[in-house]
Amino acid sequence: MRILILNFNLKGIGTYQRSFYFSRELARHGHDVTMVTVSRRYKYRHKVYFKRDWIGEYEQPIGEGPWVRMIEAPNLGYKWFPGHGGGPLDIGLRIAEIHKGNFDVVYGFEHNPNVAWPVYVTRPFKRYRFYSDWCDLHGGVGYRFRGCKLIDKMDGFFEERIRMVAHKVTTNSSLIRQRAIQIGVSPERVIFIPQGSDPDYVKPVDSKLVRQRYGLPLNAPLLGMRSDTYWRETLEIFKEILKHVPDTCLLIVGQRQVGLREYADQLGIARNIIETGWVSDEDYPLYLASADVLLFIMKNDLFDLGRWPGTIGDFLATGRPIVVTNVGDAAAFIKKHNAGLVVNDLEEMTTQIVCLLGNDEARRFYGEQARKAAVIHLDWKVLGGLINQVVED
Repeated sequence: MRILILNFNLKGIGTYQRSFYFSRELARHGHDVTMVTVSRRYKYRHKVYFKRDWIGEYEQPIGEGPWVRMIEAPNLGYKWFPGHGGGPLDIGLRIAEIHKGNFDVVYGFEHNPNVAWPVYVTRPFKRYRFYSDWCDLHGGVGYRFRGCKLIDKMDGFFEERIRMVAHKVTTNSSLIRQRAIQIGVSPERVIFIPQGSDPDYVKPVDSKLVRQRYGLPLNAPLLGMRSDTYWRETLEIFKEILKHVPDTCLLIVGQRQVGLREYADQLGIARNIIETGWVSDEDYPLYLASADVLLFIMKNDLFDLGRWPGTIGDFLATGRPIVVTNVGDAAAFIKKHNAGLVVNDLEEMTTQIVCLLGNDEARRFYGEQARKAAVIHLDWKVLGGLINQVVED
């Protein structure tokens, strides 16, 4: 089948990960797949290339696939609408692609204008089946538009409306699955597919070699986290960890967050904080694997209950022990497979991290369990059969 994947995000960010791996696995099962995302670089023009792995772009397919034809749409106006994805050149390009593409399936990832509007415009004239992936709660939950409740409600309406026109809805959240059924999508049309992992991209490495390469502390205990996850709370528990293991450093991977360094100064822990800033796709998995322990905080609210962050799969694939709060399907998966430590609050997280830092055998055990869970249960190649079944049934 000819399949078009519509991703609302900028390339490499957020739902792009899930969109790309769905695309690749559908291509692996013999489908002709095109994926449209939004360029981080180009404002007025688009770019077309081919891709088969997370790293690498090719003008034409070279060698064995699975190959996905990629289109980066212009980013002009990307942030004009709540939740983003409102660029007129982007939306126009997608409408044109559907019109000329003769696709059997159009698969939209989320409800944003550059996903929904091309579908609404073309469905009356083109014969394709539309599928929808719903992996975050947006309207008034994940995104709030300048405190305007009316716009939040409108966003929430459109977020739910697009699911009603879908042949099937996929999700990585039990909460969202329940919500889809509540709004009228029949249960047999709502398919749970967990957030996967790419253990060929993120691998265990010799942490000392990586630390030498990037100038990280060679002998100090090293905690790792992503910069886009509750950094205030993380700094506060890190302050408590330092009372027990004072030479520990906190490695914060990703774009620098406004106010983070200042807050670390206030807490008196700035000297133990290492911020990488934005890192390349090549460097990202190495930074993660350099840590002794990885931590991920989620809150017991609708936003976090309704998502399975792709970062969790990255953490598991490193073969490093992971400590997470007991929220959502990702935590349930980790607990089921003994792939890390699941804690009920931040005080318990502090205690467990301190214990792990002092116990080499426990770190080795949970690291091995994490990698095993990523390879056996979450590898996108393993999930590929389920993804293909969605569009072929």
